[in-house]
Amino acid sequence: MSALAMSDYLLGAPAVADRSQRFRLWIDRVGVFLVCLGDSITIGGPAADGAADVSLLANLSRRHATLSRSGERYVIYAHAPVLIAGRPLHERADLCDGNELQLGGSVRLRFRLPCVMSGSARLDFLSDHRPAYAADAVVLMHDTCLLGPAAENHIVCPDWPQSLLLYRQGGALCCKSRDDLFIDGRHSPGGGELPPGTVVTATDIRFRLETIS
Repeated sequence: MSALAMSDYLLGAPAVADRSQRFRLWIDRVGVFLVCLGDSITIGGPAADGAADVSLLANLSRRHATLSRSGERYVIYAHAPVLIAGRPLHERADLCDGNELQLGGSVRLRFRLPCVMSGSARLDFLSDHRPAYAADAVVLMHDTCLLGPAAENHIVCPDWPQSLLLYRQGGALCCKSRDDLFIDGRHSPGGGELPPGTVVTATDIRFRLETIS
C-alpha cells in the first residue's frame, strides 16, 4: 500500500476509550499475534494469578517490566533487571524503534514502531521464550493496526494482495480494506465490526479473531 493510501486509512479511523481487551489474531500462512489494546502492558513470568498481560515461560518476576504509551511516546518501567541495548535500565526510559530489550538473564525482545502514521507498536521475540498460549509477536495497538505485505505494516503478511486496517469504533473492533471482504461468510465490501470468534476472508486472506479473558 502506498504512503498516501495508508494515510487515507489511518486518518479515517476514529479513536475510542476502552483499552482493556486483549485478543489473538490467527492469520493463515503468517502466524499468531497477541494484540493488546491497553495504554500499558506488563511483562513477566508465569504466575497463578495471571499478573502480567504478557506472561512468558521464562525465569522472570511475575511483573518484570511495564510498557506504557504516553501520547506519541512509549516508556518502559523496570520492576526487575532490564537491559536496553546492553545497558542496565534504572527505573524508566523512553523507547525508540529498534531498541533491543533483555529481561532477566536471557529473555530478549525487540521494540518496533513500524508505521510513522500510527501510534501502535510491536514486540518481537528474539529469544526462544514465548507465552504459554501461542503467539509469534505482540502488537501494542493504539487505535489502528495495519496488516499487509508492506514492511511498514504492524503485521507483515507477505502473500496478501493489499493491506487491511483494524481499528476501534464505539468500543468495537472493526476492519476495512480495498479488497472484497467477507466477515463470517457475509459479503462486507466496506468492512465492518469483528465480534469475538469472527473469521475474515478475502482474496488470499483469512484470519480469525480470538478474545483472551
